[in-house]
Amino acid sequence: MTSRTTILALAAALAGCAGAPPRPVPQAAAPARATAAAPARATAAGPARAAGPAGADSRADAADAVPARVQRLFDEALQAEQDQRKLKVPADWPYLERKWRAVVDAGELAEARFNLGVTLEAQGRLGEARAEYERALQAKPSLRQASVNLGVLLERQGDAPGAAAVYRAVARDYPEDAVSRARLAALYRASGQVEDAGRLAREALVRDPRSPAAYKVLAEVALQRNELDLAKLVALRAQKLDPADPGLPFVAGQVAARQGDDAAAAVQFRKALSLREDFLPARYALLDAATRKGAWGGVAEHAEAILKVEPENARVHLARGIALRHLGKTDEALAAYARAEKLGGGRLPEVRLARGVLYARVRSECEPALEELRAYQRAVPVMPDAAQVTKLVRDCEQMLEENRKALEAAKQMQLDAQRQAAGKAAGETKAPAGEGSAAPTSAPPPPR
Repeated sequence: MTSRTTILALAAALAGCAGAPPRPVPQAAAPARATAAAPARATAAGPARAAGPAGADSRADAADAVPARVQRLFDEALQAEQDQRKLKVPADWPYLERKWRAVVDAGELAEARFNLGVTLEAQGRLGEARAEYERALQAKPSLRQASVNLGVLLERQGDAPGAAAVYRAVARDYPEDAVSRARLAALYRASGQVEDAGRLAREALVRDPRSPAAYKVLAEVALQRNELDLAKLVALRAQKLDPADPGLPFVAGQVAARQGDDAAAAVQFRKALSLREDFLPARYALLDAATRKGAWGGVAEHAEAILKVEPENARVHLARGIALRHLGKTDEALAAYARAEKLGGGRLPEVRLARGVLYARVRSECEPALEELRAYQRAVPVMPDAAQVTKLVRDCEQMLEENRKALEAAKQMQLDAQRQAAGKAAGETKAPAGEGSAAPTSAPPPPR
């Protein structure tokens, strides 16, 4: 009996894409290109004219409205961000946080509050980031990028309805905005509102023909409708626009998998992981593929990678344990089962099945195996693999019965041997006594 049914249950646990860190969005004192990239992670906001700190359209106007020291600190913080970007090195978010905090400490400035929020969000300090976005909007309600980033932050916190409300407000107040429509389209698609998702994605593309987020939604909608050729074409188009988004090769991999090209799908899934090692949808897809093929080394590899991100995922611990059992590491497998059982809080009966299989098939220990298998049967009255479990139980019961009979036969043989030995010993003891008491033979008659 295999454990494949147990692992395939992992397919239902595919995690949503965790957001990638946000990039800083320069809100310069002079007109500039604002490139808001939100955490989960949406696209660039596209060309946007960032107003000066006091709402002016030129550096001269800004200088008149903002104290010189505040303006100088703002320019220094913006230059620090731009210098890091030019060097193409990972952003030093704590350093940039200090730069933007110096600006807001010197004077209240909505754009500085916003950029401080970006640095905090990049460090995972979502509550502080949200507070800064809200302060920026209080100071300057027209700061559209703060609204968009606030919406994405709400997504990261699991508040999809709140995020949708923010995006709808932005789309209403700024009819030309593409980002809010693309983000709203993604939320609609995730909730199953495919028609609305497609409509909003197309509206976003009308406003920004180079919106990778909108193309991504259209590709996912086509995939959901099983329009595989269209989904593949749109996904490839989106990859050219945003080659750094791991979600795009993931969509292409899903298309290939639907078309039956497992090799091409694996290439795309691994490409997604090369862009972001902790991109869980690709990991789960590769885990599922390895499970279906019985490639237990791959199952262990991907399960261990997932557990680095989700260390308390009981089902993945179970999958890892099953892989270790197939790889001959029974003690490690049992430890993984114990961990899965503890994390599952008794709500993961498949652990009992996996442990029963190990005891029965690997260790030939049928008594503990039967205990585990019967517990599984009680917990799952309608089993997807009932026939196999029943057969395994029957095999174990038969083996125990045969062992019982063999033990009884051995005991009987031992008793018979003891009786024979005792009888023989008794016979040997009587023989010498009989010879000593026999009547003497008569003497031969004398010769005549």
